[in-house]
Amino acid sequence: MKMKKAILVATFGGIFIAFSASPSLAACSIGNNYQALGGLKGWNTRIENSENAALRTGYANGTCILIKGAHTGGTIPANALDSLHVTVAPKSGATACHVFRKKSTASPTDGFPTTC
Repeated sequence: MKMKKAILVATFGGIFIAFSASPSLAACSIGNNYQALGGLKGWNTRIENSENAALRTGYANGTCILIKGAHTGGTIPANALDSLHVTVAPKSGATACHVFRKKSTASPTDGFPTTC
């Protein structure tokens, strides 16, 4: 009986390791001092498709850090709908970027307006 238990544990342990060793999904982590404000609903797609290559790479690699949820203020870049944006860094210790919603007149192939 003990041998059957050992085999079961070894089998399921191997399955667990196989699944836990899979690469991380593309996304940003919540920073230690994250400020929720208006939240993040809908912002992952904007970060993933940012104009900024470093931010897109950080999202794809799962290294980007969310600093502040949706909020207004600051300088509005060209093609941005308004001043509503999120603050995110491509990786820990990197310069923070601000990702905005884009105007409806922007091309679908344009990245989301971003300042860093």
